[in-house]
Order: sequence, then structure tokens, then C-alpha cells
Amino acid sequence: MKQIHGIFAVTVTHFQENGEIDYAACAKHINWLIESGVHGLLPLGATGEFSALTLEERKTFAEFAMKEVAGRVPVIIGAVSTNVDVTLEVAKHAASIGADGVMILPPPGLHPSQDEIYAFYKHISENVTLPVMIYNNPGSSGVNILPETLDKIADLPHMGFLKESTGDIMRLTRAVDELADRLVIFCGCESLAYESFVMGAKAWVCVLANVAPAQSARLYDLIVNQGKLEEARALYRQILPLLRLTEETGELWQIVKYILKQRGFGTGTLRLPRQPISEGVKAQLDELLGKADFA
Repeated sequence: MKQIHGIFAVTVTHFQENGEIDYAACAKHINWLIESGVHGLLPLGATGEFSALTLEERKTFAEFAMKEVAGRVPVIIGAVSTNVDVTLEVAKHAASIGADGVMILPPPGLHPSQDEIYAFYKHISENVTLPVMIYNNPGSSGVNILPETLDKIADLPHMGFLKESTGDIMRLTRAVDELADRLVIFCGCESLAYESFVMGAKAWVCVLANVAPAQSARLYDLIVNQGKLEEARALYRQILPLLRLTEETGELWQIVKYILKQRGFGTGTLRLPRQPISEGVKAQLDELLGKADFA
């Protein structure tokens, strides 16, 4: 397994105005992210609107992303689905094209029990060859993977990472203390990145990196590599209003694509059921962009 650390940009999927995937815009964006210093990419997560893509589109896009990255940084492919067989098909396809891991959430909408969550990851572990990112996000899955369950899952074969997205710094700290010898712990909450790195997270699945990859990478470097916490906190305070806007408005897709369109990356188009950015959020975002430089 490659060394996994730092900023993993959970990338948007750019669409043309007619709704087709805009591979030229995606290529331009991917190359800019890598050139700006991100440490890895995570395509086909929720930020990438995976649920609006067909299974064939997901596979085709994964193949495109791997070819475009060309081994420059690790790539973890999103393999979330309500259907276990689809998750496994995406995971096996990711292995066949040379991905470095797959991100897997308990099937959203099914509200499995803790025993069922464990059984789900056990089944995954028995049928994959790539390292798995366990994804704890009650807001997306409808269930919270309890620490006791995570401890059991971490012992299963092929479990490699944990994306902790509860928004509870105590949960992330506990994960670092109890699981870091078995799993690479990722921050999965935009507005807890500083705290998460200080408490020992090794990486961040980062929405912000889509529009501010250099600043995201610098935050990681200041905290983890240089130990310059005051300088890092000053940087964090500059970007925190945008982080909070993405976390708290429910319009992270619109926010990111709005900024990217202004910078010449893509058309800003989203697929249904996503709608264009609301006027209220747009006004807040314009005010933020007028006060701070995100890069």
C-alpha cells in the first residue's frame, strides 16, 4: 500500500451544459490540483455527484481519472451504493485499473444495526483486494458506526483507512488513540480540519481542495510537518468561513462549482436533483470571496 497522508481532494465531476460529463474540464482541474500540491485524489464521492451517474459512467470516469493522474498521487475511488453488489462491482473495477483504495459507506437509507454494519464490512473484506476506507458519516448513511463496532471492523482484512465525518472531534480523537495502529485516520469534516490534524489525523478528505488546493496543502504542512500551530491557525481562520459555508448550507456542490466556474474550470452545471446555487448562499459566498483570496 502506498503511503497515504495529507490532502485528498474529493473532486467534483464537471458537466457540460447538456449534462454530459465534461472530461476536458475534469482533466484541467485534476492537473491543477496535483500541480498545486494535493497529496491524493478521491473521485466519485458525494462531492463528485456519484449518485447522479450511471454505473457505467462511474467506471468510465474512474478509468479516465486513473489515466489522467498517471501515478503522480494515490487515488481512492468512491464505491458507495445502496446495493452491496454494486459497491463490490465498483470496488473490483477500481482494483482492475490500479486504484489505491476504495471508500465504502454503510448502505445509505437502510439504517443497519451495528451488527449489520459489521456484517456488511466483513462481506466487503472477503470480496475485495484493495484497501478499504471505512466511511463513518451519519448524515449520509443514517447510522453512526460506534467505536466498539469500528474496533471490530478495523481487524478485518483489507481495512486500510477511516474517514471520520461525524463532526465530533472527540470521536476523531478516540479513533486516533484506538485505531491509528491499524487504520490511517482521515478528517472528514471541513470545519474540523485544524483540530483533526492537531489531534493526530494523518489525512483530510477535503472539499476545499477543489478550489484552494495550495492553502489546504499548506495547512497540513504547517501543522504536521513543521509544527507551526500559530501560523497554521492564522491560515485556518482565513479559510474557516468558507469551510463552514460548505458544511452548514447544504450547498457544497453549488458553492464549489460556482467558484470553479469563475476561475475557468467547467460550466458550473449540476445534475438533478441538485439545483443552482441559491441567492442567499450566493450572496454570502460573494461577500466571502470579496474579503479573502482562496487558492
